[in-house]
Amino acid sequence: MECDVGVTTAENDAYTFKTPARTLDTTRPWVLMVNTLGVTIDAEAVPVDIWAGYADNFALAGDNGITATSGKEIASNVMDDVESAALTVIIDPNYTGAAVQSTISSPTIGIRNCGTPPYFAINCHANTTMSGTENIHFMIIQMA
Repeated sequence: MECDVGVTTAENDAYTFKTPARTLDTTRPWVLMVNTLGVTIDAEAVPVDIWAGYADNFALAGDNGITATSGKEIASNVMDDVESAALTVIIDPNYTGAAVQSTISSPTIGIRNCGTPPYFAINCHANTTMSGTENIHFMIIQMA
């Protein structure tokens, strides 16, 4: 599953729509990759959060203060900075260890347990408005 989210210099946040219904088996591990093209979207750190949706009308809205319809933020800062490089995190509903953040400074692939909600959405958020006008490429990979 892949998507692009465009950012402009007027936004603090760039987020995806919810994952399409019945395309991601949330009872099995999956991999999230953000900014896979390594474009520069800001001059400061841009961490990544994961949101869970619990109903068909789940959606994120807003900028610099995201809200969700029928959902909530469940994993803050799963990646520390996708400002100009790609990061990867493993989402495993069976993982019982401590959350590991994906980091750019000492390249680390993170791992999190985000439960098994029917939908997910991903948010990249900057502390200030984005300095680039690029497309952020998101990928979700799950083995069949």
